[in-house]
Amino acid sequence: MLYYLLLYTPMFELMEYLINMPAYVKVGTSFFGILLASRAGLPLGYAIVLFSAALSLWAGAGGEGLVAAFSSLLHAENFLLTILVFVLLFFTESLDRSGRIRDTIDSLQAMFGNRRLLFSGMPALIGLLPMPGGALFSAPLVASMDQAGELDTPHKAAVNYWFRHIWEYWWPLYPGVILAVRYSELPYYAFLAIQFPFTLAAAAGGYFFILRKIEKRPAAAETGVAPVKAFSALGPILLLVAVSVAGSALLPYAGWTGIIASEISMLAGLFLALTVVFAGRPDSLAPSLQLFSQGSTWKMIVLVAGIQVFSAVLKAPAGIENGTLVTMMRDEFVQAGIPIVSLIMLIPFISGLVTGVAFGFVGTSFPIVFALAGPNPDLGALAATTACAYGFGYMGMMISPVHICFVVTCEYFRSPLLSAYRYLAGPVAVVLFASLILSGLYYLAL
Repeated sequence: MLYYLLLYTPMFELMEYLINMPAYVKVGTSFFGILLASRAGLPLGYAIVLFSAALSLWAGAGGEGLVAAFSSLLHAENFLLTILVFVLLFFTESLDRSGRIRDTIDSLQAMFGNRRLLFSGMPALIGLLPMPGGALFSAPLVASMDQAGELDTPHKAAVNYWFRHIWEYWWPLYPGVILAVRYSELPYYAFLAIQFPFTLAAAAGGYFFILRKIEKRPAAAETGVAPVKAFSALGPILLLVAVSVAGSALLPYAGWTGIIASEISMLAGLFLALTVVFAGRPDSLAPSLQLFSQGSTWKMIVLVAGIQVFSAVLKAPAGIENGTLVTMMRDEFVQAGIPIVSLIMLIPFISGLVTGVAFGFVGTSFPIVFALAGPNPDLGALAATTACAYGFGYMGMMISPVHICFVVTCEYFRSPLLSAYRYLAGPVAVVLFASLILSGLYYLAL
């Protein structure tokens, strides 16, 4: 009997010690556990689900809290988000399968003769169509612009990689943007206005540190390509953007507010855009439907669900404490004297660096970041938090050695990753500086 008492007493002490650990240790351990599990090869969505369940139990919420976290998937805004990402993936596949993006590229290449514009414009145009490793699609176009071999391989890799990613700060076709709108709780038109300056900053940084090194002279233009084909892919995309912006601004007058209005608007825009795509090229429907047989599609859906469960766990009542994990964590940071703004920069940056994907850094860091911003933040605080967190997270993603676009670009041009960094350092610094300036302006002016 004494033996069992001696055996179990340390175990009980250990369990009590673990349960009473600070909230920031519990959340931080789960956060880095997700990142490490993902790096070890476990799909990010499954890693998030696994550690969300562990965190809920560790926080003392018990089985009831875990059931509540998974039940949050049935909430209207969460359910609509899952459907939205699903339809979005189908839309991007339809543009590719219908050949619309290829027609648009050919037309624009025939219309413009500015060499620098073509070098940057080809990957930027491909960037309008989100696809895993999409930089590999634009890499041959960049290579074709330098048949004489005037640019070194790291330079061409930097051109292709950087300008492929100048839209993802606000472009509604990107799942990371949709998720950021969801957690910032901003109407899409407000999110667009807040984030659009980042594209200008990225383009300016890319011009001064990458494009200016390219000799300025006219490029040979192709002939025989109709300019109207430029709207083959751009037409449906612009229709989606227009409906999304208009709907998120008008639906509140009909009683639909906040994230629900943005999600409904984007869904309406997607269905209208899909109608246009298939009305013009109905034979592309069957190939596009093959998307649903791909394992990567369902992994993305699991990822969407996992992120929402993780957010629900963070916001659920934690054990016997009168608060949630994030409110407890915020209070602990304040008592420790750690500036909240430092965490708003650092957590997304680390997440972007480790996951190498926008959807990953937004999903793992934004629930924490916006909870740290406090309850019911005003528009200025929301805008500042969004700009700062997204800017730093995105730059972490852009310099990540596990970012698939970075890897395939350097592989295509046979450029070492480290050699490409010397071209990327300047533009990255420009965007980080812009994120600080913009977040400060938004906080003071709104």
